[in-house]
Amino acid sequence: MSIDVNWSALDSDEESKNIVLCQLRYFLGRYRAATMRIWVRFSDVNGPKGGFDKQCVVFLKLRHIGEIIIKGEGVNYLEVFKASLERLVRSVRRELGKQRDKPIRINRREWSKELEKTDLFIG
Repeated sequence: MSIDVNWSALDSDEESKNIVLCQLRYFLGRYRAATMRIWVRFSDVNGPKGGFDKQCVVFLKLRHIGEIIIKGEGVNYLEVFKASLERLVRSVRRELGKQRDKPIRINRREWSKELEKTDLFIG
């Protein structure tokens, strides 16, 4: 899983960068096998005037499934990022859930039936 964070010529301190990277690794770590690359881009839509113009775009490339793009706007970069990250995690969970052919419980039943047919079954 490759992570790329771009602040597009904005003033960003190391603490903010570390928070973004740590939260990405923490919340998307369980989907590491299905994730190829993550791009996060921060920008200020109308310059340094202030207001509701901070933008965060998160682009996630999944293996064999496709891409997910989340866009958020707000007043503070970290708040916008956290909201976008929550939406991203929900979207990844939903997309990977669609890929499951059978529910887990059915797979366990089939596995136990196959195990009973072999000589390894003790019971």
